[in-house]
Amino acid sequence: MSKQTAQLLEAFEALPEQEKRVFTVEFLRRAVPFDSGPLDDGETALAADQLFGELEAEENDAESR
Repeated sequence: MSKQTAQLLEAFEALPEQEKRVFTVEFLRRAVPFDSGPLDDGETALAADQLFGELEAEENDAESR
């Protein structure tokens, strides 16, 4: 990873959650479409597990406030 990319990621992490969402939408809108190739079932299951884990953590965090 280049130094510039690391700096961008660091700046992104410093943003408030709402700004991260806005940035992500705009970034993806500008991203060049690419074909990452087919995903196998293991990769899909791992991605789903990670996403659900993050969503559950957000929900638990919101409930504790």
